[in-house]
Amino acid sequence: MPRLGKNTLLSFWEHNGWCQGRDIVIIGAGFVGLSAALECRRRFPSASITIVELSPLCGGGSTKNAGFTCFGSPSELLDDWRVLGPEKTVELVAARYKGLKELRKNFSDEEIGYEATGAIEMFTQGDEKLEADVHEFVPVLNEALIGVFGGEPFSVGSEAPGVKGATSVITSPFEGILDTSKLYRSLLQRTLAAGVDIFNGCRIESIEADGDGYRLDFDYGYFEAKQVVIAANAFASDLLPELDVAPQPNRVLVTSEISHLEFRGSCHYDRGYVYLRRLGNRMLIGGGRQWGDGESDEVENKLIEFLKTHIAEDFEIEYNWIGHLGVGESRDPIVKTVKPGLHVGVRMGGMGVAIGSVIGRQLGGLPQL
Repeated sequence: MPRLGKNTLLSFWEHNGWCQGRDIVIIGAGFVGLSAALECRRRFPSASITIVELSPLCGGGSTKNAGFTCFGSPSELLDDWRVLGPEKTVELVAARYKGLKELRKNFSDEEIGYEATGAIEMFTQGDEKLEADVHEFVPVLNEALIGVFGGEPFSVGSEAPGVKGATSVITSPFEGILDTSKLYRSLLQRTLAAGVDIFNGCRIESIEADGDGYRLDFDYGYFEAKQVVIAANAFASDLLPELDVAPQPNRVLVTSEISHLEFRGSCHYDRGYVYLRRLGNRMLIGGGRQWGDGESDEVENKLIEFLKTHIAEDFEIEYNWIGHLGVGESRDPIVKTVKPGLHVGVRMGGMGVAIGSVIGRQLGGLPQL
């Protein structure tokens, strides 16, 4: 029976039809959560599967990203090479690229708004040490990754169309851009068609063992589940404090339309901390956490200054939002069973578009019914 103080806003039908006796409850309706739900449905065709999502629009951090189909810029991969080692870095890139190829296999380019634009990483005055280190690293990186891509993924150049003030650029033909809303809606529609319930606007406050399963409390009710899957990425440590993952605020700006915009595709700067891409006749720029708190005016102003210096001067900011990356000591994702019936897949390291479906499938393979 419902415990006193809970379900006072839920009817008998709501409690018993949506909250009680669930086989699998997944926390987080982003790319990882939806992909995990689809894998669970494939494995357990008759199971009751519910996704719980805080956002009223679904998506979480997945609908606040910039729409990059990226696998890591050379300077970012140099950091990984130093921290994780060559073998793990290659493994990470391979997983990211596999995820991107699977996106285009599972959805048409039109369904997800994909454009095979290629990408660049740029360097500017003041970046001399990093620039030299990366230029020296590129041949080593290319040799390590040639088996992943079937060709060298990076080449060093001196300039790129529509970019001002770059001392050098590194280009990659294997990246692109997509429409985040189209990708998310396509994945969401498949999840709903698979008979998965989604419970929006719900913050899980605690997870407690309860008999043979778990009880998940929220402010006006609770779920009962045999298996619990946590795919809340940046905020997973709110429920499991021992996880090495934390939310990193990340500012994203989109300009008004810009006349005679020459820039195409996407660009990375300073180990992936700054990224920009074209959106029609607008520019998107985000990140900047190396300059301070991602929520601060200082970071916002520096992003605007960077855009005016290197792309175009005449624009207004029309969209301005904060997303949260799931980051930790390493960019290596965490996918594991914490205890029997409780599983977690988090720490995308800002690569959720690329690796979300791969991690989601791995995560969806953990529950046992």
